[in-house]
Amino acid sequence: MEEEMMQRSFNEDIPTIVNASEPHMACLLLLDTSGSMGGEPIRELNEGLNKFKLDVCEDKTTRDVLDIAIVEFNSGLNVVQEFVPIEYMEPVNLEARGGTNMSPAIQKAIDMVNERSRFYRRSGTEPYKPWIIMISDGAPQDDITEIVKVIQDMEENEKLKFFSLGVEGYDSQTLHRLSGPKVMKLKGYDFSSFFDWVNKSMRSVSVSSPGEKPKGVPLPENVDKDTDDWM
Repeated sequence: MEEEMMQRSFNEDIPTIVNASEPHMACLLLLDTSGSMGGEPIRELNEGLNKFKLDVCEDKTTRDVLDIAIVEFNSGLNVVQEFVPIEYMEPVNLEARGGTNMSPAIQKAIDMVNERSRFYRRSGTEPYKPWIIMISDGAPQDDITEIVKVIQDMEENEKLKFFSLGVEGYDSQTLHRLSGPKVMKLKGYDFSSFFDWVNKSMRSVSVSSPGEKPKGVPLPENVDKDTDDWM
């Protein structure tokens, strides 16, 4: 029988974790929903996110160890989805508006993955290294100097992997400051192949042991490395 720790959410029981005796993976999607993402980009992003959930849930091993959260940023920040097992992720319908204020949302994302890691340990669950995946199509309107230092410190101490995906119009220098070499660029606005890569990467993590380097997954045709020194 699946081991579940339960919490009350609205009028239904949603597990905070499934199979707590197994190692777990926290993946947070940090999404730029500024005004420049309006139209086709935001429509395709919503479609890709919702398909991602369905695709992940087809594989029981990945479904039972992957926990997902979503934070959006524009002029402000919004927690779209608190951490939940992937099969309990709510449908996403993001709207594009406002500017591009990155640092507070990145700090919020870091706080959330840190708390999730503490939760795993309190639950007797061994955590995989958490991932934050930021998707952005522009340059920040705020100073990211301090948050870059925070990310670098966490990466150096093996506490986080911070990836970035640049959408048309993205600022390459900014994303490399945040993610080092782990920057990808999307051709066009079809996010489905990128989220398929995330799904396969999570599947690769789920069949590895915490601390073990999982097998790499090739990037799809419409996603390129933004540097030759990648991963």
